Amino acid sequence: MGAVLLAAVLVLVAVVTMAPTEEERLAGSAGSMEAIARSLREGDELAGRTVGNLAFERVFRENGLVYFEQGQGRLGDRAYGYVWSPLVRPRNVEHVEGPWYAYTDLED
Repeated sequence: MGAVLLAAVLVLVAVVTMAPTEEERLAGSAGSMEAIARSLREGDELAGRTVGNLAFERVFRENGLVYFEQGQGRLGDRAYGYVWSPLVRPRNVEHVEGPWYAYTDLED
């Protein structure tokens, strides 16, 4: 029984340590996300979907920026995800790479 438990723990550790990081998942998904971002018009919104290796609750274009919203936080009051902005740096975001920024609760 002890050997089975040890093997299970080792498999779990291997899976966790070998899983791609959020940055790696974004890098692998960015091309597909950009294709969606370029296709959306102002005011367009898409329901939940998986793009590449990332899941989103909704994707929408607002004020020229395209938001890939991943969730609403624990209390449902703090939206978070990525925003695509190839021309300007949006306010209150963290630059990730290229035209991609991470956001949490963009409300002023």
